[in-house]
Amino acid sequence: MPFNRKDHHVLGEICPRFKLRSSYQQDEIMELLQNQVDNDPSVVGKKVHEQFYLDIPKQLQHYWSPELRVSLEEDEEEEKGTIIRCILGPSYTVWVMFVFLYTLLGVISLFGGMYGLVQWSLGHPTLWVWCMPITLVILAGVYLTAKIGQGKGRDEMLHLVSVLYHALKDGDIKRIES
Repeated sequence: MPFNRKDHHVLGEICPRFKLRSSYQQDEIMELLQNQVDNDPSVVGKKVHEQFYLDIPKQLQHYWSPELRVSLEEDEEEEKGTIIRCILGPSYTVWVMFVFLYTLLGVISLFGGMYGLVQWSLGHPTLWVWCMPITLVILAGVYLTAKIGQGKGRDEMLHLVSVLYHALKDGDIKRIES
């Protein structure tokens, strides 16, 4: 779901990201986002340091519900203005689970495959040599599961982006190509 690209499919992208340029200052954007969250019951939000997180309310969330992480930085090209960097992705619990699975499968593939190849090169019969192709198939399954989950959260992703745009409606927003 490329929100900021001309091509409509980016292979391997699990966390869509996009950038915006606004004429508002950083503190004004934070205040506008907080006002939008306070007035819109369909989203919840919180400010953490210099980032703002937009989420779906707990009672409406499912396992694949996304969150929108908004970070702000001064625009170096314009004197008054802000660059808004946005990342749409799963909650951290889902993200950590996928990182754990990728790491675990990578380690099993590497060490199991090495052990199997050593045994095979020594002329010993071994099934460990099948470790690499089997884990690659499982990795592909994990990736497909992530893409299916992203599809299930698509409407919520679009809603979170819509809330962001509505909060900044008067801020002369322009998308920036990444």
